[in-house]
Amino acid sequence: MILAGAGAKMDPHVRCIAHTLNLASQKAFKVDSVSELVVKVRKLVSFFHKSPKATEVLREIQTQLHLPNHKLFHDVSTRWNSTLDMLERFWEQQPAVLNTLLSRKIKRREAMASLTEDDMTLIPEIIKLMSPLKVATTLLSEEKNPTISIISPIQAKLQRQFQRDESDLEVISHMKDRFRQDFDGRYTYLEGTLHCASALDPRFKDLAFLDDSDAKDMVFMKITTEVVQMNGEEEASDTAMPNEDQATGTLEEDQTAETECDKSPSKEDKTDDAPPKKKTAMDQMFGDFLSARPPAKTIREKAKDEILKYRERDTLGLDGDVLQWWRLQVDLPLLSALAKRYLSIPATSVPAERVFSTAGDIVTAQRSLLHPDHVDQLIFLKKNL
Repeated sequence: MILAGAGAKMDPHVRCIAHTLNLASQKAFKVDSVSELVVKVRKLVSFFHKSPKATEVLREIQTQLHLPNHKLFHDVSTRWNSTLDMLERFWEQQPAVLNTLLSRKIKRREAMASLTEDDMTLIPEIIKLMSPLKVATTLLSEEKNPTISIISPIQAKLQRQFQRDESDLEVISHMKDRFRQDFDGRYTYLEGTLHCASALDPRFKDLAFLDDSDAKDMVFMKITTEVVQMNGEEEASDTAMPNEDQATGTLEEDQTAETECDKSPSKEDKTDDAPPKKKTAMDQMFGDFLSARPPAKTIREKAKDEILKYRERDTLGLDGDVLQWWRLQVDLPLLSALAKRYLSIPATSVPAERVFSTAGDIVTAQRSLLHPDHVDQLIFLKKNL
């Protein structure tokens, strides 16, 4: 994907945040003690899945202990959250699992022999550490159209979650280090872009995930500059006082212009003396009003005024429709146009991957004669109705 983005000259190329979380989480689970624990629990779950008798005894003991009649989960190697689900379900059912393995009805009881007290202590700590990551992954999957404005707030939350703590077990500290090493550097080159996107999202416009108020002001200054550039107005630096080289060049140009002017005929030599333009009654009546009117505001001044209004407005609820909110802000045309540019960038490829899954459900061996146009129409109807 990275090579494809570079080949297509996509700038900026925003990586899928869900895929990034998956990679970083799998790195955390590869800490030696944790990976060994996962293998042990996986073997235990496989034992119950393959043994109908063990499953039956487990169900009986669940009823006796008033535990939910839940089956044990088996994880999938390509999805880190399935590993967490497996550990959570095992921890929920561990009293019933222990009693089942100690039952005389089960011939094979050595599956539990490999789990130690340290392993049992470590499981709830892993669940506590990784649960916020599961929430973030669920959020990205549930959002119909997650945009890049959500990436910076997620980053800030997870960076705080994975800060080292003196009370942490050594294994948990190693997991935090592994996660941060993989996750922190993936969006560094896009930090400014991501902050601007969050600032233009009315749910996160307060930038509460940034501790420094000066940093928040800098983000809105960058937005002002982008509005000016988008509307084609020259920057103030372009109209600033020239340096010595520029001044020298300007002087030489003026001298050249004077020489050319000397060669050109003067106004007095011109034969076409245009008559002065006659003032209309409207000019005579209201001309003094026009001269008294203040000069029109520049794009930069208009952008600053819009940003001031925008920051003073109430934040949108977390369940609000961001694009619909911007559609209603008719008095913020400059910011609305910039917000559309930013908020149209998806944060994750999950919705696109769902379209591929839908296509796989539609085009099957039994429907192999579907016309390509009809496939497009069916997918469109499925995803938009």
